[in-house]
Amino acid sequence: MISIDSSVTPIDPKEVTQLKLLDGTNMPQAAMGTFHSDNPDLIEAMVDIIVESIRLGYRHMDCATAYQNEEIVGQAMNKAIELGYVQRDDLFVLSKLWNKHMKPDQVISACEATIKDLDCDYLDMYVVHWPWPNDHPPGCDGNALNPDAVPYIHEQFMEVWDKMTELKKSGKVKNIGTSNQTQKTMELLLRDTNDDNRPLYNQMELHPLFQQQDLVRYFIDNGVVPSGYMSLGSPRRPGRDKFAEHQADMQHAVIQQVAKELGVVPPSVCLAWAHQRENNKVGYVSMAERSEWIKGNLEAATKNVLSTEQMQAIEGDGSDENPGIDANNRLIWGQVFFWPEAQVLGHQRDVLWNDTQVFETKADYKKFAAGVADFFKIWKETAVDLPLKYL
Repeated sequence: MISIDSSVTPIDPKEVTQLKLLDGTNMPQAAMGTFHSDNPDLIEAMVDIIVESIRLGYRHMDCATAYQNEEIVGQAMNKAIELGYVQRDDLFVLSKLWNKHMKPDQVISACEATIKDLDCDYLDMYVVHWPWPNDHPPGCDGNALNPDAVPYIHEQFMEVWDKMTELKKSGKVKNIGTSNQTQKTMELLLRDTNDDNRPLYNQMELHPLFQQQDLVRYFIDNGVVPSGYMSLGSPRRPGRDKFAEHQADMQHAVIQQVAKELGVVPPSVCLAWAHQRENNKVGYVSMAERSEWIKGNLEAATKNVLSTEQMQAIEGDGSDENPGIDANNRLIWGQVFFWPEAQVLGHQRDVLWNDTQVFETKADYKKFAAGVADFFKIWKETAVDLPLKYL
């Protein structure tokens, strides 16, 4: 599937929609994804893929420590600079603090390691990858659990955020943001930050069958630029994140129909919607391995191609007659991040995201955990059938 074709003409980066962060910084709407840690067939070709994406006009690189390839991405960016495609300041480089480094004494060193691996002197955006320090082994299956995992504890998160603030003050990162925050966790973070250290960005799962409209609008209304990962429904996501309930965005009848009307392929429709939603105020991350696909993914951020009727067919118009196609088709359930009490309340698809277990302090969580343990003991002794296993 990997095919680099130098005859494919590039897109002028000036034509790509820019999202203005609250501090005035412009961030290209379309980001080139670099996740492949669970797709080893891409490793050898990753330098060529990233160089080609830059040649074709991409300027926003979406990286992460967890992707286990930042040295490779750094090599690719430097090769693109050597070839004269860009200078460092032309690129918007984003990376993410991985969960196992969410300790006050590790945040700065983790960022410094990322900067060294990417060989880029500074980051344009540094993001806390998940709201809690729950780690899992690379390439693990869906049953992997960390016995030390915890829910969102705001006191604990702010200890990490203080170090993120130090990184911004030092100039090692230009801006700081978050990923996978819920409305409640973001409300707490915005409450306890100011204009100097507030998050300006949040990356989250977004695609036509999982639109999160209310949450997206909450972020926009509060000066946090939202950006979506899994923009195409991530057909190559790891097996641990595939469940029988999942639907495929690009196979949905409405997406197929709009593609037919426009004479394009379904991925183009998904990204056209990503580009146009909320009046072009939401970012998106996508990845491709072929030159024409890379260009097509970026081209979506240069023009509006969906009509009002087509947009409404996808996202609805607020009426019962036209609800759109949002199916709450969350692809990342996050079960590998479960803490012991996570399965006591709610379905595993929702428990990480429904704000039922969010705590202000470590003491609050300790009290809750003790209460749940007592409750579960009595439940186990008295219930006829126990559908949940306390881990």
